[in-house]
Parts: sequence; structure tokens; C-alpha cells
Amino acid sequence: MIDNTLITKPQYIAHSMDKLSDIISKMKENKMWTVPVIKDRKLLGLISYKDLLSRRVSLETKAINVMNPSVTVQIDEDINRLIAKFYTTKARVIPVVNEKKEFIGFVTRESLLSYLLKADEIPENKTAREYMTSPATTIDENDSIARARWVMIRDNISRLPATKEYRLTGIISARDIVDALYSVSGRKRESIMKDEERVMAMPVKEIMKYPVITANGKEPLTDVVEKLLKFRISGMPVMEGDRLSGVISGLDIIKAVAEKMQLSIPIEAKIPQELKSNLDFKANIDDILERYLSKIERLTEVINFKVSFKEEMRSSVGNKKLYTAMVRVTTKIGDYVAKDTDWEPIVALKNAVEKIEERILRKLRKIEESNKKGIKAEET
Repeated sequence: MIDNTLITKPQYIAHSMDKLSDIISKMKENKMWTVPVIKDRKLLGLISYKDLLSRRVSLETKAINVMNPSVTVQIDEDINRLIAKFYTTKARVIPVVNEKKEFIGFVTRESLLSYLLKADEIPENKTAREYMTSPATTIDENDSIARARWVMIRDNISRLPATKEYRLTGIISARDIVDALYSVSGRKRESIMKDEERVMAMPVKEIMKYPVITANGKEPLTDVVEKLLKFRISGMPVMEGDRLSGVISGLDIIKAVAEKMQLSIPIEAKIPQELKSNLDFKANIDDILERYLSKIERLTEVINFKVSFKEEMRSSVGNKKLYTAMVRVTTKIGDYVAKDTDWEPIVALKNAVEKIEERILRKLRKIEESNKKGIKAEET
């Protein structure tokens, strides 16, 4: 059962017909990254800064039309399952529900890290250098905010170290960009659009934060966690002297704990020996599988994620091989199978997984439309 010390009660809860303008105002006021949308004590979905970064919607939009579905955990799940869900979904928060699917509260990355630190589960002999993401994705402080937004969406990240002549000068987050974008209200549409264009054209240095809280490459993971919790940040750049060598986040720490506990993730991959021996292919496929598992886990709970490759034929020119990638995903809303064939096995895999993601999204849209009709009927 999930320890009560892990569960936090959100300072603000949105309801299905609340306006986005009111929700963002409360998010800023309470310094919340994610807000739950509730109806009759049941969780309908979540609204987060990361979601708002990827699409611009009217401040008059109702919560039910902007929220996204969320993976949840049952109150009676054990800590290992909770850690695995954070690792596979890469979520900032995971809602906790009871057997009636009623919302109880959040487990946040911060509350989980605090719990693991007190329980001495953070590997003591590991350093920031071993678990950071390197090289760090950065942006020049003179680049536009529009480019920073594009890079965050492309790489599925929520912060970017800003540099000038390769020196760290600041950091910009999804929250900074969304706050700047949605700061305009009570004006005519033409005025808002012009203001948005102005914000997007501004250089990063206009809204980035500085000085930057950093870690040293030799810093123990326990010290990194303490720093993240003390300054209430989700991640920070890692420095080797004056050189920016990477970025480490709370998620990287959770990965270290998952490895220490030897927790498994629901991925099975059958790869031909010839492909296994290709180190670049192995690195790419691991990255793709984890990324798509994370995306699908955010939509619905994944029970199993299986991938296999089959050689179809050889080309008479250049000894190239044609591969078919078969993907089977078992989720709590159904089983999905897709395949794709390409001369590049990575391309075949990506295409097959994207087909499954689209099918899951279509199924969820149907469920969401059904829920909306029921809610609107009740409101009427």
C-alpha cells in the first residue's frame, strides 16, 4: 500500500467547466506544475505546463476540452510498482485513486525522491556524472523563445540551459514560456495574437532564470536529490569546472533507484543476432522503445509491450536487408498489434509503434466524447 507520506493534496482542483484563464492563474498562484480535473470526486484528466506548451488554446477554453488523460496508481499498489510507473511514464505527478476510482491525491516526483532519500534507497556510491543526460541539449541565449519552445516539444523536455559562447548563462523552462504566452488576457483577439508574436520573437535571455543552480559531475546522487528538494526544482545542469557536461533530473535519480532495485519494465524485444551486434541500432531501439512506452503509459496503463523483427529479403545491391517490425501492446483498454516493413529496421519500428499510438488515441477520444456528452447532459 502506498505510504501516506508520499501522497500530497493539491492546493487547487479544477472542475470540468472551469475556464483555462482561471486555471492558469491558480497554477501560478500555487506554483503547481499539474492540476487535476475532477467531476463528482472522479479524476477526469490533468492539465500541465508541458501540455500547454505544445498547443496554444483560448483562455476561455473549458478544462474538459484542454485536459489530457492520465495514468493513475491504486492506493493499494506497492512502492516498487510506483517507482516503475514514474520511470516508464516519465511523469511529474501520478494521481492516486481508490477502488471506486475516486481521486485521493498526487504522488509527485519530489515526494517520491524525499521518501527514497529518507529510506536510504538512493545509491550512495553513484554520482551525477553517471546518470546525467549528456551531452546536454542547450539553446543560445539570443535564440528566440519560439525556437526554445520548438526544441522542448521536439525532445520532450521541460527545461533548457541557455548559453553564450558555450558558457552557461541561464535556464529556461516550459513554465517560463507558458507564463509569458498566457499572460495576455482581457484584450481583443487581434491584440492577443500580436502580443504572442512579440513574445515568441523575444530572445531567450529576456525570460530565462539566472543565476543557475547546478551540480558537479562528482557530486553523489544523495547530494543531488537534497539540492533538487531544497530549491524545489525538477533538474539542473551538471558542470565539470566551467564546462557544461550534462543535465540531471529527478527522473534520472528514479532510474538509478529502479536499477538498484532491479525493477523490470514491461518491454520484450526479440532482435535478430545480426542487429543485436550493431551497437548504434541497440542504442536507438532502446531509446525509441522507452520513449514510446512513456507516451503510451501516459495515455493508458501498459501491461505488456512486445517487439520483434523478421528479415523479409535481401537486396541484390549493397547487401541491404528488408525488415518487418511487429509490435504488440497490451493495455487496460485493449490489445493493439501493428507492423511495418522498411529497409531501415528503426524506421519500420517507429512506424509500427506510431500506428498503435494513433489507434489508442482514437479509442481514448471515443471514450472522452462519451464522457463529455454525459457531463454536458448533466450540466444542462
